[in-house]
Amino acid sequence: MEFQPPQKYTAKLQDKIVHNDKFIQLHFELSEPHRLSFLAGQYVSIKVADRGDRRPYSICSAPVVDHSFELLVDVTPHGVGIEYLLGLDFGAEIELLGPMGRFVVPDMPSEQALQFVATGSGIAPMRSMLLDQLQTKKDTRPMTLYWGLRHEEDTFWLLEFEELAHNFSNFSFHPVLSKPKEAWSLCRGRVTDCVKTHQQPEQAGYYLCGNSAMLEDMINILKDQKVPEEHVHHESFF
Repeated sequence: MEFQPPQKYTAKLQDKIVHNDKFIQLHFELSEPHRLSFLAGQYVSIKVADRGDRRPYSICSAPVVDHSFELLVDVTPHGVGIEYLLGLDFGAEIELLGPMGRFVVPDMPSEQALQFVATGSGIAPMRSMLLDQLQTKKDTRPMTLYWGLRHEEDTFWLLEFEELAHNFSNFSFHPVLSKPKEAWSLCRGRVTDCVKTHQQPEQAGYYLCGNSAMLEDMINILKDQKVPEEHVHHESFF
């Protein structure tokens, strides 16, 4: 798998989707250069202050669309990066470096199934990976996505993932809420609790992205299950 060296880009904000009070989705069109060749799971580093401060954000769109990219942002930390992105007007131009990172689905025939486990905005690179593997690469290996959030009000993209599961018989989706209302009929508790209730496929690759507590729990679970380290891929958000 070939990783391109990062380079400088400029891009303009074209669209903004406010999913709820916690998550927004930003769509940028490339200005110069006009094409961004990236691998699903990679991120860009955005200049968020005149003094040169930068913040990394995973690309949540599919690589097949290379004239633009989309980011998913959790607005609750209220840091300098979030304030910068929230303050952008439509048409505003940003500076970025990319693509960056090695959290990607490698060409490993030994991974006969793909298991994705995310919490919160850790879903961003997973969405890119799944769209790429299912729609673009037509990967027929079994794939499962476990996504942990706190409240039902935090959810979004559920219909999109359910539609993927409907269109691709090799894909399954399990949303998990740690603080659900009584009417919630799907997985409850931590996302790792949901993972443990399902039989895991043999010779699977595991892709983990989210908070450090989930990563630590999942890595320990996979160690106990004797999953080889080379089949455990992860990226921490906080």
